Amino acid sequence: MGYEARLVALDRFSPEYCQLRGDLTVTFALLEQCLANRFFTVDPADTRRRHDLHNASEAPVAKLREHPSIVRTQRLPDPQVRADRIGALYTLPLTTKLVSRRCHSVENFSFCRQFFGTRGWALIRRASTGVPSWDHLIPKQSAYVGGSWIQASSGKNFEVLNPANDEFIRSVPAMSTTEVRSAIKSAVQSQSSWAARAPDDRSKVVRQWAQSIRNNMEALAQLITTENGKTIPDARNEVTSAIAALEWYAEEAKRTYGYFVPTLQGTSRRQLIHHQPVGVVGVITPWNFPVSMITRKVGAAVAAGCSVVLKPAEDTPLSALALTYLATSEAGLPAGVLNTVTTPRGSDGAEQVGNVLCDDANVRLIGFTGSTAVGKMLYHKASAHGKRVQLELGGNAPFIVFASANLDKAVSGAIATKFRCSGQTCVSANRILVEESIYDQFVDKLTVAVSRLTMGDGTIPDTRLGPLINHAAVDKVHNLVESAKTAGAMVTIGGSRPDSKGCFYPATVLANCNSEMACVRNEIFGPVAPIIKFRSQSEVIQMANDTDYGLAAYVYTQQISQAWQVAEKLQFGMISINSPRVSSVEMPFGGVKGSGIGREGGPHALLEFMDVKTFGWDLD
Repeated sequence: MGYEARLVALDRFSPEYCQLRGDLTVTFALLEQCLANRFFTVDPADTRRRHDLHNASEAPVAKLREHPSIVRTQRLPDPQVRADRIGALYTLPLTTKLVSRRCHSVENFSFCRQFFGTRGWALIRRASTGVPSWDHLIPKQSAYVGGSWIQASSGKNFEVLNPANDEFIRSVPAMSTTEVRSAIKSAVQSQSSWAARAPDDRSKVVRQWAQSIRNNMEALAQLITTENGKTIPDARNEVTSAIAALEWYAEEAKRTYGYFVPTLQGTSRRQLIHHQPVGVVGVITPWNFPVSMITRKVGAAVAAGCSVVLKPAEDTPLSALALTYLATSEAGLPAGVLNTVTTPRGSDGAEQVGNVLCDDANVRLIGFTGSTAVGKMLYHKASAHGKRVQLELGGNAPFIVFASANLDKAVSGAIATKFRCSGQTCVSANRILVEESIYDQFVDKLTVAVSRLTMGDGTIPDTRLGPLINHAAVDKVHNLVESAKTAGAMVTIGGSRPDSKGCFYPATVLANCNSEMACVRNEIFGPVAPIIKFRSQSEVIQMANDTDYGLAAYVYTQQISQAWQVAEKLQFGMISINSPRVSSVEMPFGGVKGSGIGREGGPHALLEFMDVKTFGWDLD
């Protein structure tokens, strides 16, 4: 398995912690390197103690505890903070090779100053026993309800698998409606006190949540890649996006202003519009962005003053549990404000959870990101009880390339939006519409670019295309490709299912497609790019709008007037011109038609989770 570097905060230590973490020892050679690089100082009175430790090949943890002042940081702002305990682990984002216990030399060790904080720090080495870098973020086989980490009342668990190799990662509780009702009860009990907190107080908690995620960025990225399959760069980008969302919401929490409205009924009446938290929110999140989707929904809800019952996707519950741990244990979110229940796929699990959230009168709003079919079901169930919904559903994004476009830029943009996260994003370019005069040239260039995409395990640095989420997803994508081939599409690259372990499907380009093919009518959610010809601006607008979806669209042209004319006529919630980037935290995210209801992010993000109340009174 190799060996791992760890940066260890000198904050707390116990035999139980040591037992949980495995064989942890402080390597004196590492402390020596810290001293040599001026990262640490040693109190003069401790010279003899340091010499005693130097006589041993390495300093056991117990020995270090006997001499608590052996290590002090130069950057320790509070001299009262003692450096006598060892605690929370942080993975160093650097290439490090620590050799076996029998040999204490260190190779290729470099330091990352940004990880040195306000406490004392020491470096340890641990033989890699299979404990991942994110292990400390997730209590064993537990979910979180009412401020406690609990097991399922049934005692049952379900497995989480790595889509890159089908290997077992971890078991999580297979919770039922019993735990969901307990979670709702807990959320109700905490709602009034959390809503009563000053907006600035809520802002500080949300901002601290963002900081705790930043402190564990590399561990979270590794966790995302492990259970979702996306490449490490994509996972890091997701964590960065999650942090940005929370920081945005932290600021917006202080800006949910009320305001006076002039009356038309005379001068003696005063009218005020006020916003207040809607109450308990049920949140159901997808597997394709298991971290950022949670921060976008839960972050906005708690910043607005709502308590939350979170049901994460069955394929990626570990990321949700890690975020819950950071929000509650490190950021200080009060007990009951966030409750996370993990459920398996099927009628006895996720489906029943959705039913309870929709049926319970204490849940005032349902936030959901996922398939259109499930979204419609939740909408009908929730509306039957007069419940508000925020739905971000499927997409069928057109990627339009006009003859005037910068062709290389268009190809680069198509690669970015089509194959990011192996095409498993709701804003992925689902169909590429290319003007007839440049069609062949575009197909050739895109095929060459796709040939450079390396498929493999997302943890491998050269990988550009990770696995799909599960074997059912592979089956769906493969069937769409086969259907297109039967209907006359030409495969220029890819198009065949690999005979390998894991949930892989190669990057595929389909030429000579038409608007009636299933891969064009339906959301692919995979690394397949169907390309269709068009002859005129009016034709491509009609082709692009010929879908039940309306989430995102992309337009490539160097004619400004053409860009605006097309963008204004496209029936989509988000349109990007000459760029693969279609969203940012400061802009509303959402669609029209069958792609959802409501918006995430943007200046009014928190208002989705607030009720409008009016006050009016006469002065005479």
